[in-house]
Amino acid sequence: MNGKKGLAAAFTALFLLLCLLPSAGMLLWGASDPVANEIPAAAPSLRERDGSVNGQFLEDFTDYMNGRFAFRPEYITAWAKLNAALLGTSTAEDVLLGSDGWLYYAPTLDDYTGSALMTEREIWCAGRTLYLLQEYVQSRDGTFLFTIAPNKNSLYPEHMPQRTPLSAQRNAGELAEVLEEMGVTYLDLFSLLGGQEETLYFRGDSHWNGRGAALAADSILEALGRPSPGFYNGPFRGEQTHRGDLYEMLYPAGDELETDYLYAPGLQFEYTSSSTDPDSITLATESPDGEGGLLLYRDSFGRNLYPYLADQFAQAVFSRKNDYSPVSMEPGDCVVVELVERNLRYLNQYSPTMPAPERPAETAAGAREGNGEVEVTVSSCALEGYVLVTGIFRGLLPQSDSSVYVLSGGTLYEAFPTPDGFSLCLPGTADSFAATAVFFTAEGNLVQLSAVQ
Repeated sequence: MNGKKGLAAAFTALFLLLCLLPSAGMLLWGASDPVANEIPAAAPSLRERDGSVNGQFLEDFTDYMNGRFAFRPEYITAWAKLNAALLGTSTAEDVLLGSDGWLYYAPTLDDYTGSALMTEREIWCAGRTLYLLQEYVQSRDGTFLFTIAPNKNSLYPEHMPQRTPLSAQRNAGELAEVLEEMGVTYLDLFSLLGGQEETLYFRGDSHWNGRGAALAADSILEALGRPSPGFYNGPFRGEQTHRGDLYEMLYPAGDELETDYLYAPGLQFEYTSSSTDPDSITLATESPDGEGGLLLYRDSFGRNLYPYLADQFAQAVFSRKNDYSPVSMEPGDCVVVELVERNLRYLNQYSPTMPAPERPAETAAGAREGNGEVEVTVSSCALEGYVLVTGIFRGLLPQSDSSVYVLSGGTLYEAFPTPDGFSLCLPGTADSFAATAVFFTAEGNLVQLSAVQ
């Protein structure tokens, strides 16, 4: 009996210690840093800005403590490892626990299973947006290229959790077919990366490693018609220095590192931007041995990619903005858009910023009056002398493969289409602007709808 009482007392003491340790730790060693990419809650205040009492102080205090208590990363890591070992499950919402230590980004699951396919209209609109971008770049004697960075599980499904079906129909594949029909220059990284014997992505990260980025860079340069030193052929120096983003989400106090690869000959480019942080919104570089100019729109996959390309261009700009603005290119520049597979819908959510292309007036000839209207909004535009015009269709909708045209000031323009509307930059001011009509094809007929501001 005494043995049982002693065990119970020891368990109780251990439980109380674990409960008190976070609070005591904050007094002795201070609060914990945020985990991974978390944004911690601000310290609570008893008073609002206007001097009144903060009625939500206790809630604010709870949020603050939950995100900053001492040893929080260690507690989260211990709980995650316990769940992984005993239940085979992940405690991080955005992390899927695969086999053999592989981790996958949970938001890619819809792409993997095909449970959230884009509609025909969404795919076509995304393709048309890229077509209009390419048309503008080529009008300035430039070279355009679009490529998709594959989701990790698209290339390496063998370590995915069991009973997770891989869909044969994918948004990336559907978009690639539309781009081919439209004549948009597209680089297929799925076949390229998937055709290699070596693994080019990290086990505990959602991105490609240094060698994967090098192979992508070689292929981008080739697709642009430019010579490449053959970065992928190396030589490379392997260093066990990489801490995966998924690993950090799941095990914030973990200390496991993976091998990444650095191009051993080194790269010659230099930064001309004030920031050299690879995750900056904008980076600018120059290279003494490079030729021409490059404007690359990239996402997190560009972190490992951009140094190789920076080395090959005399001047280069790397942007993480989603509203592409090719007007910043110099005549003759190369413009590349790299977008990860899971974010292809961004092409319909963020319209490029550039002058809308003019179309012949006869394009809208013979249009019938449609049953519906277009709700138009006019706002300021980043382009000087232009306004941003967006519209939402009320009633009749375009057919899946229809362009959208806007008549303004007696000139017909083509808009960037979205599944239920459009966006374009038109010359003028918000005070003087007036869109008189919108045209598109519906039910096999070209129709005209009134624009209502």
